[in-house]
Amino acid sequence: MNLGYLIDNAVARYRDHVATFDVARSFTFAEIDTRINRLGNRLLSLGIAPKSRIASLQQNGIEALEFDLMACRFGFVRTLLNARSSAEDHIRQLNAIGATFLVFGSEFVEYAATIRAGVPSLEHMICVGGSTSFAAEYEESLARSHSAPPEIHVTEADGHSIYFTSGSTGAPKAILLSQGNWLAVVRNHLMETYASSGTNDVLLHAAPMTHASGSLVLAHLVRGARQTFLKRFEPAAVLDAFRRDNVTTTWLAPTMLMMVFEAEGKRSAFPNLRSVRFGGGPMPAPRIKEAVERWGPVFCSGWGQWEAPQQCTFFSQSQIAQAAISGPAERLASVGLPMVFTKLAVAGEDDRILPSGAEGEIVVAGDHLMVEYLGDPAATSALRFGPWQRTGDMGRVDADGFVYLTGRKRELIVSGGTNVSPREVENVLHTHPGILEAIVVGRPDERWGETVHAVVVPRPGSSLDAEGLLAWCREMLPSYKRVRSVEFVSELPKDAYGKIMRRQISSRLSQEAGITGSPERNGCAASETRASLPQRAS
Repeated sequence: MNLGYLIDNAVARYRDHVATFDVARSFTFAEIDTRINRLGNRLLSLGIAPKSRIASLQQNGIEALEFDLMACRFGFVRTLLNARSSAEDHIRQLNAIGATFLVFGSEFVEYAATIRAGVPSLEHMICVGGSTSFAAEYEESLARSHSAPPEIHVTEADGHSIYFTSGSTGAPKAILLSQGNWLAVVRNHLMETYASSGTNDVLLHAAPMTHASGSLVLAHLVRGARQTFLKRFEPAAVLDAFRRDNVTTTWLAPTMLMMVFEAEGKRSAFPNLRSVRFGGGPMPAPRIKEAVERWGPVFCSGWGQWEAPQQCTFFSQSQIAQAAISGPAERLASVGLPMVFTKLAVAGEDDRILPSGAEGEIVVAGDHLMVEYLGDPAATSALRFGPWQRTGDMGRVDADGFVYLTGRKRELIVSGGTNVSPREVENVLHTHPGILEAIVVGRPDERWGETVHAVVVPRPGSSLDAEGLLAWCREMLPSYKRVRSVEFVSELPKDAYGKIMRRQISSRLSQEAGITGSPERNGCAASETRASLPQRAS
């Protein structure tokens, strides 16, 4: 079995149905079948053999989807470069995998020249929507190729993709996933997350396809759904697409969802919308309730990581709506139940599996677990014991089986010898009506080791002040979890996928403590992520 079989079956079933479209073009399943064969055969004619490592640097679009499907069918191992990352990151990643081929969008022409010079293994390049002295044009390359299906034997054990960790808790690592891993991802999606998807569905890729949104491609392809795109995320454009294209399904990071709500202004009706999956970071319970009030019972979520990809748990539309409307409200802090084909538990420091309700490190088992950290067998081995793989996420499982994350293992704040979960404090902060976003980190302290420090984005028009917020925290939090200092910013630092960069804030506080001594006495230095008029109280 391989992913190419899924594509073949989809083409056979839905041959004349529209598979993908944008504002200017549409292609049927049969046409997409021809185009991905032409692209794959072009790579073979260039001497790029199956199992070679290839990459794409594109915004969302039809060609990004074609590249993905082509790699599945022809057995290439692909990496999707985030268009918002730096040239240095792209060069580092391409060298790490030894990439021999790159397809890139015409907006990256000058950028691609820098990449070409920095990646010696890069032998061939194709440009979507343009050409250069070192890269042929995409449509021209397809026209010069043939559409015969490949005679290539691809197995479940063969490599499919390489993803890079965010680096939020250390140096980024390259994660190798197999065809079998992705068959498990598709099966899990079809079993639960998108069990009811079909030919009437329209999937909007609004978040980058290089991340979680791209993991929805195959599950919707095999059910005959249509797929459309926003080249880049823009809140107003999401709302326009909902109305224009009768979108039924999309994936958004919590920060993106909040931006869409702000752009929407007054509440709108989207009768076709039935599945909005959010993930990539925690979404506070008050924001989930607000979302359900706005758009109804369409929201689902889950939790996973590229080491155990997309996904390990599922929090369904009905479960979220029930918790939001009739309770228990505390369940909105959950990431749902383990997927049917995933085993999940909580382990202690000695790797002993803990009972229900106990807090420890979340560990998972299943056939979706990564092959390895590429070129780092020691790091791979360190994650595993018996059938289990460590996730680095701390949490607990309640008596009903719902999973609650309390933070990354490395993010725990140790104040006076007591562990404080940042996420639990953040959940309380987000109940304050004047707070739009908040993140909690440990602030170095000579007496306590660390104290709880909050970085807060106030809601527009809020009169929130530091002293008032600290007084509110004294009422809402037990003493050992209490916020001891706060700063207000106009926005939180986020990576290219919209994930809050907690480590960047922690590093800044540590550096300031090392330079100036006691941060309680001296306060924090200015930072580009700070608001123009920060307030602080300790």
